[in-house]
Amino acid sequence: MHQLEDELLSAVFDSVDTGLIVLDGAMRVIAWNEWFASASGISCQRAVGRTLDELFPGAISPGLKSAIADTLTAASSRILTHSLHPFILPLQTRSGRDLIHNVSVRPLGSPPNLRCLVHVVDVTVAVQREQVLRERQNARYDAVVNSAPDAILTLDSQGVIQLANPAAAREFGYALRELVGLEMTTLLNVPETWNEIWTSVLAGNVMHRSLEVTAKRKDGSVSFLEVSAARWQSDTRTFVTVILRDVNERRAAEEALRHLNQTLEERVEERTQELLRAEDQLRQAQKMEAVGQLTGGIAHDFNNLLAGIVGSLDLMQTRIAQGRTEQIERYAKAAMSSAQRAAALTHRLLAFARRQPLDPKPVNANQLIASMEDLLRRTIGPLHALEIVTAGGLWTTLCDSNQLESAVLNLAINARDAMPDGGKLTIETANAFLDDAYGAVHHDVVPGQYVAICITDTGMGIPPDLIERVFEPFFTTKPIGQGTGLGLSMVYGFAKQSEGHVKIYSEVGKGTTIRIYLPRHRGAAQEEQSHPSLIEVPRAETGETVLVVEDEPVIRNLIVEVLQDLGYRALEAPDGPAGLKILQSRQHIDLLVTDVGLPGINGRQLADAARETRPRLRVLFITGYAENATLANGFLDPGMEMITKPFAIEVLASRIRAIIQGTR
Repeated sequence: MHQLEDELLSAVFDSVDTGLIVLDGAMRVIAWNEWFASASGISCQRAVGRTLDELFPGAISPGLKSAIADTLTAASSRILTHSLHPFILPLQTRSGRDLIHNVSVRPLGSPPNLRCLVHVVDVTVAVQREQVLRERQNARYDAVVNSAPDAILTLDSQGVIQLANPAAAREFGYALRELVGLEMTTLLNVPETWNEIWTSVLAGNVMHRSLEVTAKRKDGSVSFLEVSAARWQSDTRTFVTVILRDVNERRAAEEALRHLNQTLEERVEERTQELLRAEDQLRQAQKMEAVGQLTGGIAHDFNNLLAGIVGSLDLMQTRIAQGRTEQIERYAKAAMSSAQRAAALTHRLLAFARRQPLDPKPVNANQLIASMEDLLRRTIGPLHALEIVTAGGLWTTLCDSNQLESAVLNLAINARDAMPDGGKLTIETANAFLDDAYGAVHHDVVPGQYVAICITDTGMGIPPDLIERVFEPFFTTKPIGQGTGLGLSMVYGFAKQSEGHVKIYSEVGKGTTIRIYLPRHRGAAQEEQSHPSLIEVPRAETGETVLVVEDEPVIRNLIVEVLQDLGYRALEAPDGPAGLKILQSRQHIDLLVTDVGLPGINGRQLADAARETRPRLRVLFITGYAENATLANGFLDPGMEMITKPFAIEVLASRIRAIIQGTR
C-alpha cells in the first residue's frame, strides 16, 4: 500500500504543469519535477544536494532567499509568492522562448523535519496578453486572450466586469454575456481577500506577489485561484486586468506531498519505536545467552552450597537429639557461610539477567573484578588459567556496575570460546591517559584520564579483515547456533553510553586483547554498609506494633519471632486480603512489612489500599527480585522502603527500627 501511495505521489509530482522544487533545511534541493527540469535544462539528479545559488549563480534574489529562510524557520505563517520576472533566472518555454514566471514559497512538513516547497508558475502568456491589451491591438489581443488557458477579466474602476475570455466563462460556469456586468465580488467566496487586492491595485501599487482567492462558481462549487492584477489607463478611464490561474491541481499535489511527509514522519517514528524495542529484546537475549553459558557451572555450585547447608543442619539436629550441643555453633556458622555464598550468587545472576536502564555510580574496578573471581573461574572452566592483575592506586570510574560485570563476563566467555584446547585468560586494571594524538586518530574519543580494564586471551586471534566488524550487531565468527553476535556490540554500546571507549588488538594464532576505557570519576567508590548483630539492635518501645504479611510460612514465622524477641507487638497475615482486613480495623500499627508478590492482591496494592485510611503508614517491602529493577520503575513512594531476600535477620531488625524511629 505504501509503495502504491509513493508511486502515485511521484506521478502527481511530475505531471503537474508547473515547476515544483523541494528544499531541505539547509536550502539544498531534495527534488524537482519534470517541468522544472525541462525549463531549466538541469536534471533532478544533477540538482539534488546543491543550493539554488550554486545552480543559478547570481540569479536568486535576496527577497526569495529571505522568503525561503522564513519558511524553513517557521518565522512566517503566510504564503509568500514573489514575482520573479524582474530578476534574471534562465528558464525557457519548450519552444525556447525566455520564460516569465512567478514563484511561491510554502512550508512542507513540521519541525524538526520542516521543508520548503517552491512553486514556479509560467505567466509568460498572461504578461504578453496584458501588454497586448495596453497597446489596444484589439484583434491580436482578442486572439491571445480567447485562447489563453487562464481566466482573464477586465474590470472598470468600480470592480464591474467589462470583458471576459472563454476560460473565465468555463472557470466560473457562466456564459460570457452573463459575466459582463457582474461585480467581481459576486464571483468570490471570501470577498475580503479580493477587497485587499483591489484597494492596493487601484492605489497604483505594483502587485509583486500573488494571493489566492476562493472562487464561487455558478453551480455553487468552490475553486481555488491565484490572482494577478494590474491597473492601466485608457484615455481618462481606469481599468484593471485580472488574471486568475486555477491552482486546484497544485494544491492537491501540495496536499499529497504534505500527507506523504506526515506519513513518512509517522513511519519513521513507528520504525524508531520498533528498533528501540528490538534493541531491548536483543540486549535481553544476549544476557540470557550468557546465563545459558553459565547454567552448568551454576547448577554444580548450587548443589555444593545446598549440600553444605543441608549437611550442617542435619548434624545440628543429630547433635541436639544426642544432647551434644558443644559443636552446634560451628555447624550453624558453616550453614550460614554456605547460605550467604548462595545468596551472593543469586543476587549476581538476578542483577545480570534483569532489564534496567544504566544506573551509573562510583565504582572501584579492582573490587568489582575481585568479587567476580569465583564466577569467572566457574565460567571459563578447569582447562583455562585465570590471572587477575589489579593496579595499585586505581582511580574510581562512574558507570553501571552491573553492566560492567556483564561486559567482563561476556568477554570472558568469548575468550574461553577462543581457546577450545585451553589457555590463559588475564584480566588487568590500570590508570590510563588518552592524549590529543590518540583522539585525533579515534574521533569518538575525548582526550583525558580513564580507567582501563583489559581482557587478554591466548586464543586463535582475529584476522585483520574481521577486526573492523567485530563490534557490529549479529556479526560472529562462531558456528551457527553457538552465538548471537551480540556480545561485543553490547560491550561497545555500554562503553559508549558510559562516555568511554573500546579498543581491540589481535594477532592470529597468538590471542586477543580488548581494552575497555571508562572515564575517571573524581570521587570515592561507594562502600558497603556494615550492620550490627541482632544482640546490638535496639529493642522496641512500649506498644510499637508491626504487621507482617508474607505467604511463605517459614519466612513469616521467622520475622514474627524476631520481632517478638525485640519487644514488638507482631501481627501476621498469610496473604493480601487477610492483611487488608487487619489494616482496615482500628488496631494501632506502626509499620507494615509485606512481601511484594502476594496471592490475592500484591504488596503494593495492599500498601496503597492501607494508605487510604492510614495515609502516614510506613511500609517495608520484601522481594526476591533484584532491588534496582523495581526501583528503576518508580515503585517506591515516600515512606516506603525495600529489602531483598535473602536477608540477614540483624539487617531486617535494624531496618525496621530505623523506619519506625523515622516516623517519630
